[in-house]
Amino acid sequence: MSSQPPSPAASEPAAAAIGVLVVDDQLAVREGLARLISCAAMPLRCISTAATGAEALSKAALMRPEVVVLDVDLAGEDGLALIPQLKQTAGVLVLTSHGDPATRARACLLGASAFIEKHQPAADLLGSVVAIGILRMRGEEAPVLHGPSSHPEVVAPSAASLRLHP
Repeated sequence: MSSQPPSPAASEPAAAAIGVLVVDDQLAVREGLARLISCAAMPLRCISTAATGAEALSKAALMRPEVVVLDVDLAGEDGLALIPQLKQTAGVLVLTSHGDPATRARACLLGASAFIEKHQPAADLLGSVVAIGILRMRGEEAPVLHGPSSHPEVVAPSAASLRLHP
């Protein structure tokens, strides 16, 4: 009987799914993102969705997700105004169709960890959610956006660039 050390994958916290709260006023977008996250071949689970700012703050406080995917415009309500409160319990990824430099700069100032435009590939969104979630599970802060940019690239580190254990 040989005693082999456990494989690195067996000891990584990847088995613990990263909890995600999806906040968007459009039902089809919320449901689509929830399905995308839940069906991803990554350690993710959509723990809940919210349509309004009040609902998002309540669910984030109760469920304590690692990541909140937040829309900028919640039926006329300012989604970015929620970032300071949400980032107390989760990393915040702003997902929007408003990718202008002013919106990016404001998200940065308020403490968003990543900024993704809705037209970007789903892999960009999922990779950023995983990267932010892994850092949160380690007790680390996800890096904050660095100023306005005309490029719609992912700002959070890619999941592939992170090791699960220091």
